Amino acid sequence: MTNKSENNAELFFSINEVAKLLGVVPATVRNWEKQGFFIAKRSSNTYRIYSLEDIETLKKIKQYSIDDKMGSKAIKSLLMTQSTLPPLIGGIDIYDAATPPSRKLIGSKWKLYRDKLALTLEEVAKQVGISTSYLSKIENGQANISYEILERLAAFYGESVLHFFEPEEENRNLVEKGTGEPVQSGIPGVTLESLISQKEYVLFPMMFYVEPGAGAPETHQHHGEEFIYVVCGNFRVTLNHTDVYEMYTGDSMYFKSTEFHSWMNPGKKTAQVLWVHSPVER
Repeated sequence: MTNKSENNAELFFSINEVAKLLGVVPATVRNWEKQGFFIAKRSSNTYRIYSLEDIETLKKIKQYSIDDKMGSKAIKSLLMTQSTLPPLIGGIDIYDAATPPSRKLIGSKWKLYRDKLALTLEEVAKQVGISTSYLSKIENGQANISYEILERLAAFYGESVLHFFEPEEENRNLVEKGTGEPVQSGIPGVTLESLISQKEYVLFPMMFYVEPGAGAPETHQHHGEEFIYVVCGNFRVTLNHTDVYEMYTGDSMYFKSTEFHSWMNPGKKTAQVLWVHSPVER
């Protein structure tokens, strides 16, 4: 019963398919919804349907409730914390929650497995029982793949279906100089570099490169705590509209994110600033 959305960009699965993916019975998924952990989408005929993003959420619920044996209250609290983490560092929306794997990503993994085994499209298509052109479209993210075909392909490659929904992300402890992931700031004259590659974390360390005169002059506030260290250059932070702090190379400061804050580079050279945000407040 795998479906596609109206814009043909998203896959949806039935409750039976999702339960099979997670290794639970459909009643368990329904029970999670009854407990308020999750609200399923509904198709035009009112059946529950689940996107790849929904499956990622359900995987977490399964881990917390079955694997970690957490109570209902703790699970709700944890899920709420994860869904409401303030996506702001210095007023910049940089929190990129785990992006659900797209159809194109799933297709790229099928192709990767086929290439590793040095198999042709024709050979795999014949073994799985589909046409060569259809398999080619699947690998290129251009086909609406059914759950039945997902199962056949996964079985052929000796993996679970769920394995092909998981991005191959590197989870490094060390981020070497110059290898941090660039992050779009949306502010002219401001570029950012992520200094962490862990998939799950409570600290958001970013390196800011702020050109002269650039910054976020509009005050903002949110939950959490902030730490700033000026690596080089000048940096100005204003708290609660009136408290102005002029910072220079080697200076650092800390403040609660709930304080209204704005910032800019008042100097004549590009400022390099280490900014660490924690969405968790003491």
